[in-house]
Amino acid sequence: MSYERLSRRGLLAASAGAGAALITGPAAGSASAAEVPPPNPYQTRLPHQIEAEALIDYLRMRPWSDNANRYKTAGEFPDENSSVVWGTPGHPEEFSSFAQCSSFITLVLQRAYGTGTAYGWATREYFSQYFNTEAGKFYPTAEKFREGFANAAAIPHFTAVTKPVNLRPGDLVALDYDPTATSEPYTGHIVMIRERKGTWSSPVDSGVGTGVVPYVFDVIDCTSNPHGNPAASETAEATYRGFPDTRIEETPGGTPEWTEHNGAGYGHMVFYGDGTTKLFAGYRWGVNSSTVHKVTARPIAAARVYLD
Repeated sequence: MSYERLSRRGLLAASAGAGAALITGPAAGSASAAEVPPPNPYQTRLPHQIEAEALIDYLRMRPWSDNANRYKTAGEFPDENSSVVWGTPGHPEEFSSFAQCSSFITLVLQRAYGTGTAYGWATREYFSQYFNTEAGKFYPTAEKFREGFANAAAIPHFTAVTKPVNLRPGDLVALDYDPTATSEPYTGHIVMIRERKGTWSSPVDSGVGTGVVPYVFDVIDCTSNPHGNPAASETAEATYRGFPDTRIEETPGGTPEWTEHNGAGYGHMVFYGDGTTKLFAGYRWGVNSSTVHKVTARPIAAARVYLD
């Protein structure tokens, strides 16, 4: 087998071909400071984010018809416990996920920091002690995670993140749908931050408050309701394409053209920062969602895992 060595002159010559089409605006070397993109340094991913993304990336290689990635809908699977399986690298057929939002996050944390790892703290006993897992349950609810994150100073291995602008990859954000409810099948939701994408305003932002900042985040979660609705309108579809969800499958020319699935995946949410305090002010489920939720009605708390 032979290899052709590419010279710098050859690479520069090649750039005058197809690659040149990527250059827009002023001629190369004459861009003003305003046109230079802001710094975007690679941030270190913590073990739990690495494990979550490895699982989801392999699951995405499997067809939805395999039923390898499912959401544990309340009341529909009374005899099945949540289960997440990391298979052998290179064998997507060995990976599977059957969970709800909180059990998914708990299992990811156990995978990264539980028994048999270099850390060893993320055990069932740990979550029971610090996140008040309900009697007879294996995992804390999203509501219990939210309560724990709000008092993160008292919980080992977590530190509080109180402002959306300070969220980093790997941070966990928990929502409490109704702090006074005791009989609802879903107490709230919990997601892992994957990346901050900037801000994206909407006419509905005023429902949260004056001057709020709508931060868009790429998130990792397990849900029955994907983030975004491309089928709502042409405008919704255009917005959705910029901020998609891996659980919405496009089938061009099909009927329907968009099919919603559930389970673990990537999507986009909006978390609002208060215009004055910068604290969490509310959230929007998807970038093109027409409904907003204020933190006064649905409390939000976030925390960051720190490695000892």
